[in-house]
Amino acid sequence: MVEYSTLVEPVKLVAAILYSSESELKVAYSKLEAIFSKIDYQGEPFPFEESNYYQPEMGEGLFRKMISFDELVSPDFLADAKHLTHYVEQELAEDGFRKINIDTGYLDMFKFVLASFKSRSNKIYLGKNIWADMILYFESATYQPFIWSFPDFKSGKYNQDLISIRNRFKKQLKIWLANEKTEN
Repeated sequence: MVEYSTLVEPVKLVAAILYSSESELKVAYSKLEAIFSKIDYQGEPFPFEESNYYQPEMGEGLFRKMISFDELVSPDFLADAKHLTHYVEQELAEDGFRKINIDTGYLDMFKFVLASFKSRSNKIYLGKNIWADMILYFESATYQPFIWSFPDFKSGKYNQDLISIRNRFKKQLKIWLANEKTEN
């Protein structure tokens, strides 16, 4: 019989939020914290200029901001998290148009992954109509893009935010691993 470890390390739940209104963003924060846990990191807003894909729905003057949540989660929670954030987007929509776009993902020590409702050649099906899209990988003390990474992630402008989130996660993971050793 083959033996294997059932221990799966947790990951850091992250959201890349696209928005135009600070007041709508604050409402979204409140809803997200009620669902997941306290927001423990908020990055600086960056103008979203690499694409006009969202302009017909959300208008002009969009920003993207990276946030993370305090409680670590299992990587297999990503599909559920994507559905939960989709509900938040729908709650905040007006006349069928989103005011907030929440790209839900996670970060571990090696990569940054976003959840998607769309299948592509580089995405892996998770179940529940959700695919995992590995956007960046960590190497040489920073995040590196893939050929398929979105242009704004390829630009590297979120790297410092992701490194800050990774540093928080690294401390949390160390505590989690120490607790696992104590319990076992």
